Amino acid sequence: MDDDPVLRSLAADFERDDPALAALLSGQTTTHHHSPAWLLLALPLLLPALLLPGRVTLGVLAMLAVLASPLMVCWLCTVAEGRTPGT
Repeated sequence: MDDDPVLRSLAADFERDDPALAALLSGQTTTHHHSPAWLLLALPLLLPALLLPGRVTLGVLAMLAVLASPLMVCWLCTVAEGRTPGT
């Protein structure tokens, strides 16, 4: 940042008003940590997938991917715009 005190005060005000946008503009990245609960939720789905024939499992996964894709696109759009889902 420049050594201009006015710019520094504006940057401080901007960071106080919208810290996520200030971090994005300054080049800082945030990491999203996924909890291990997702793994525990996926385990009951993994067991039937191992017991069913491969074609059935792949067919079900393909159908789920097709049906979930509009929701995932909407979720990615809200994350990309900096809004939190549900607001």
